[in-house]
Amino acid sequence: MEKASATGRGPARERHQQLADWLRADGRVEVVQAAARLGVAPETVRRDLRAMEQHGRLVRVHGGAVPVQPAPATQLSGRPGPRYTGFGRRLWQQLPRQGTLLIGTGAPALGLAEAIAADPPESDGLTVVTNFLDAAIVLSRSRSPRSANLRVYNIGGTVSPHSGGQEGDWAISELNRLRTDISVVCAAGVSSTDGLTDHSPAGAAVSRAETLVGRRVIAIADASAAGKSAFVQFASIDEIDELAFAGEVDDQQLRPFRERGLPLMVAPEDD
Repeated sequence: MEKASATGRGPARERHQQLADWLRADGRVEVVQAAARLGVAPETVRRDLRAMEQHGRLVRVHGGAVPVQPAPATQLSGRPGPRYTGFGRRLWQQLPRQGTLLIGTGAPALGLAEAIAADPPESDGLTVVTNFLDAAIVLSRSRSPRSANLRVYNIGGTVSPHSGGQEGDWAISELNRLRTDISVVCAAGVSSTDGLTDHSPAGAAVSRAETLVGRRVIAIADASAAGKSAFVQFASIDEIDELAFAGEVDDQQLRPFRERGLPLMVAPEDD
């Protein structure tokens, strides 16, 4: 039986806090490694992770856990989440108003969808395809008089309960049929050495397909993803044409990308 600590907090609570700290710092917690660092059995860590997942503090994956992905700005449930409207507007200003545009899954991607819905092209000719349910709904419900100039396609597939993205064989099969002028892929981690990464194999598989079908590939991510690596790689830095971060990024974290000559955009989440 576990005894309470001198601070009045039980060891389980202290372990949960330590696991949460490692998760924020490293982007992933490994059961075996965490057990060794905490001096407990792996099953104790697995029990801790189950409890933390039930409280919405993480998502368990094979061998450990990863952070909960940021909630989209306009969830299907109607609950508010982080806003990326300023970033979305800035990115939309740099994109063409005709051709085919693919938008991936993630809160920064939803910021782009909201910017397009608020200011559709002035003339007919832009097709947007996405595997992100929230983005598809935002785009299809545009109230602008110019919304008729915008065609929106939803990929379909199994809906992830964590990201709201559509995944699985159905989504990948549909994506493999496409050839888009621009693919905007959203990464959970962006590293000059590890490339673009995602929290889950299923999400990474879809992002990989989105990368391959784009003639021009723009990677977008929250500023917190700069220099970080998530669980599964889906593209190398050499496979993308541009990189955009939402939020403030330290110059030292941007230097490796600039040294490669990669075009960069850093914009505030909101304005």
